[in-house]
Amino acid sequence: MPFGTKGVSIAVLAAIVLSAAACGSGGSGKAAKPSASTRTSTNASTAASATTSAPTAQAASSGGASGSTLTTDEISNRILLTGKDEAGYTFDPAQDSKATTNAQDVVATGGSACQTFVDAQEALSPKYGTTAEVDRELTKAGDGHSIEDSVMTFPSAAEASALITDLAAGLKGCQSLSVPQQGGGSVTMSPSAIPELARAGQAGYIDYLTADGKAELMAAELVAVGTAVSVVAIIGPVSTDPTVLKQMGGTLLSHLSDVQAGRLKSAQGVS
Repeated sequence: MPFGTKGVSIAVLAAIVLSAAACGSGGSGKAAKPSASTRTSTNASTAASATTSAPTAQAASSGGASGSTLTTDEISNRILLTGKDEAGYTFDPAQDSKATTNAQDVVATGGSACQTFVDAQEALSPKYGTTAEVDRELTKAGDGHSIEDSVMTFPSAAEASALITDLAAGLKGCQSLSVPQQGGGSVTMSPSAIPELARAGQAGYIDYLTADGKAELMAAELVAVGTAVSVVAIIGPVSTDPTVLKQMGGTLLSHLSDVQAGRLKSAQGVS
């Protein structure tokens, strides 16, 4: 399967969902997309758990930032998460993706707000001028969850901040969307903001993803740091287990996001 989030692109998310289903991980997570009432309940549990986590890294000021000068090798070797950041997780550096997303995934349903959300989620290069991007997937043996990890750089802090602003705006107006896939079928998504992660220069959300009737749950946090954006996402079986949701939408997600945002600050010389 393809690895990396590609700025959390639709195509790669679909591959992750289908691969997880083929591997049989998580069993119960392969049910049909939850009802609206289930989504609301799960979102509330996830958002509540986020308040118990450590404070998330705040967006850095643009003064002295030089994120656009970071090379893909520097991002891979100095910034992205590794197994040392979360015990038991491993990755194959040869599978890191180092390409930006240049072609827009046009939503078939959901309207303009959902298109704004998708463009920002994918860090669409023609829209934001993405100068570099590296995407990585970390997995853990016997665990149905994966960590999808990305860093994107932009010509200025304004573009990095614009991506976060657009993502947050899209989340406010987008309840569900579908994107056709090459070869047939489509990916459907039901994103919801995590209010506790909605701060200046950052956003967090959960997203129910369905491809060919197979469903997964993703929790993601994006943080603008200087002229770069850090993306950390956790994808796994659909669940209403409070412990699982606390890890996905709160404790683990915020911790890993803080780690990566801190490395970006250091690499860019941002205080």
